[in-house]
Amino acid sequence: MGYSLSLLAVQTSDAAAALEQLGYIRTGQSCEYAREPLSSYALPTNWFLIVARGCDNRFLQPKILGPLSEHFPVIGCSVEEHVMFSSAEYWAGGNQVWRVEHVGENGPIHLKTSGVLPPGFKAMAAAHKEAQEADGGEKAGVDHYFDIPLNAAKEVIGFKHDEDIPGVDYDGFEVLRKTSSSTGSKPWWRFWK
Repeated sequence: MGYSLSLLAVQTSDAAAALEQLGYIRTGQSCEYAREPLSSYALPTNWFLIVARGCDNRFLQPKILGPLSEHFPVIGCSVEEHVMFSSAEYWAGGNQVWRVEHVGENGPIHLKTSGVLPPGFKAMAAAHKEAQEADGGEKAGVDHYFDIPLNAAKEVIGFKHDEDIPGVDYDGFEVLRKTSSSTGSKPWWRFWK
């Protein structure tokens, strides 16, 4: 069994404002990391983390990330370990600054990048490439490139989905839920809204 997650990190000390813009509210109920459909945690690095089960949460869409990043820098990550897919992207000022994606189905050395990548990206990616080559390159039974997007995000926010990060209470995440206005549903007769 592997992780299938969407992660959204918002750089803010005002989590309530970010949650309001996303249409989520806190429940006050604690949970274990990645056990509930939607949860959050204030990281010690001043990033507010939202975790959703499934790698395709709506908050990873450009139409959500763009407007949110007009108010807060954001990092979005998608993780699907079952098919070795990972992506990370950084948005600020309403625009995508960089994006890194690995699609394992395209081979263990697939990597697609765009934008101005984080400062340590080149060295980190080279280390993963070297490890992949040492284990047999494209014929290896491992996929080191899978971690490249996620480590790019970790360099910025200090968190990676499958690592034990000091200062993070993995039993202290808080369950979130959508506000009734964020469901997107409306009565059929209010077609003009």
